[in-house]
Amino acid sequence: MIVVRPLLRDEFERVGRALPLHRFVDWRDDSTYLIAWDGSTPVGQAHVAWSETELGVPELQDFFVPVEFRGRGIGTTLAEAAEELIRARGHESVSLSVSSENAAARRLYERLGYILAGRAPKRVTGTIRVRGGILEVDDTLLYLEKRLVDFPSARSS
Repeated sequence: MIVVRPLLRDEFERVGRALPLHRFVDWRDDSTYLIAWDGSTPVGQAHVAWSETELGVPELQDFFVPVEFRGRGIGTTLAEAAEELIRARGHESVSLSVSSENAAARRLYERLGYILAGRAPKRVTGTIRVRGGILEVDDTLLYLEKRLVDFPSARSS
């Protein structure tokens, strides 16, 4: 059974050897790393940015499941756990970006109820520094969003 919970300080080194944790900067209050565990093995990650996001709502970032663990529902489990955490903190929606070239990820997000956010695609180019080193980026991002709170439907008299 897959269990998802926030990354703990004493797990960082072990998890960091198994997963990229690209967005990890420091133990900050404006972000949370969720780790999916299969027993004692870290099998996926999702970073929740709480502030300074593209759409002004919590954003899922650095969503990753190693190839050897894909197809087991880990991505879905991670997304649902992140959404529950975001909802529990009182937020009504969540956003994420996905490469316009990553059809598999986009299908997953759409299956989970994410829709295009009505924002023009964003071209991202240049060099960025991540935990694992330097990455050259040339990508077009699509922004998706999902409402986490359903309003009660109007009742007819």
